[in-house]
Amino acid sequence: MHALAVLARSDEGASSAYVAGSVNTHAVALRRVLGELVEAGLVEAQVGRGGGYRLARDPRRITLADVYEVIEPEGPLAPNPAEPNPYRPVGSGIRTAFAAPARKARKALLAALAKEIIAELAQAAVRAGNAAPKKKV
Repeated sequence: MHALAVLARSDEGASSAYVAGSVNTHAVALRRVLGELVEAGLVEAQVGRGGGYRLARDPRRITLADVYEVIEPEGPLAPNPAEPNPYRPVGSGIRTAFAAPARKARKALLAALAKEIIAELAQAAVRAGNAAPKKKV
């Protein structure tokens, strides 16, 4: 969400190094995530000297749900990657039993995120940042 909020502030886009500086992560790690967003059609990559990334469509038309579904396809409560023991009473049925609550949680989260857009997130972040007390350097 952070990277798309940065990109929403410029029609020309930004380099991965610039966006990574705002997110406070390494540009290589960020490029992996941006690659997923490119594949999903939310972001465009500009290759070559002076290249970078920009939003593929108007930030007022990208919901937080659009982004979340790309970044977290299994939802907020993904199953544990460790395979439960099928020979134990709980282990044999936990995945089936937990599937319905996990689906409900994902549906509720996506419904809430669908009401929010990247453009508003970017504006709110700038407002909150301008209102925050500044650290002495």
